[in-house]
Amino acid sequence: MRRILNSIGSEERHTFQANFGKYGYKRYHDPIRGELYSPTMVVRNLEMVDDPENPQLISDHLWLNLTKGFKDLGLLKEGDRIQFNGRVSEYSKCFIKKDKKDYELTYPSKAQLLTDRNTQKLPDDHQVLIGMIMNLNYKFYNNLGRPLVPYFMDAFAKWQEEQETPLPIKCHKGNEYESSSKYDALDYKEEKNAYDQERQKREDKRLKKQAAGLKLLQTKSDLVDDLISLGKKLKAEAQDESLKEYCYISNSKLSKVLIQHKIEKAKQANIRQALNSEWFHEKFDDQNGKELSPLEQLANKFNQN
Repeated sequence: MRRILNSIGSEERHTFQANFGKYGYKRYHDPIRGELYSPTMVVRNLEMVDDPENPQLISDHLWLNLTKGFKDLGLLKEGDRIQFNGRVSEYSKCFIKKDKKDYELTYPSKAQLLTDRNTQKLPDDHQVLIGMIMNLNYKFYNNLGRPLVPYFMDAFAKWQEEQETPLPIKCHKGNEYESSSKYDALDYKEEKNAYDQERQKREDKRLKKQAAGLKLLQTKSDLVDDLISLGKKLKAEAQDESLKEYCYISNSKLSKVLIQHKIEKAKQANIRQALNSEWFHEKFDDQNGKELSPLEQLANKFNQN
């Protein structure tokens, strides 16, 4: 390829056709701005078609900058046939010695999609576009250990949510590689199934504790009465609305009651979950239940302190 491009020269612009391969990015370090990312694309079976009747094969693949003309073609699929004009340019391949010369096609113009189909518009925003590419190539980049920066990937996920017709690209979690900032994790479809399974495991564990706690409470009516009395007292004092699901009884208050009833500490977690059950809430909310008199409330207060 290097010899062919060199022989073409850089004096004139030429017309090329190729099959689209995939999107990518290149990363380079700026002394002031740090790591920078630039969108690219690879084309395959690149041909020069100045003479359409006699196309000249230039390369089996070639990376190009994803310029505005290529972006305006919309979301391309592998195998889409494109055409563009470009000029051969020489550049230094090595970063330090700069002693290796290579050739590329620069300043592409008049980009066309020859494949007859409609495409969806690509993001205009650079941050979102890089995020799109990282999500699109997630498995490939993840296996290679390439950066999947949340700053870009989360931006694309938010952009997707705002579109009437989102791009057919799954959103994933980024990693913290080369990212000095922390970003709020989003809910991604790729991880949703695993998340739901883990949440279900926690819920099953909680329900198991609740069942054990209910079994114990249903055999100890005096304990239930004391817990209901305590909960009503705490509700009247409006101590902590966040404890409403546990009938206003905190762990520390529950512990004192269980000590009085000589209940093992190991069973406290089960009983606490039982306080959150429909069975206990029905008893707690029973309007016919016994309300504490002011004197009983005072006595109960001394007992719990």
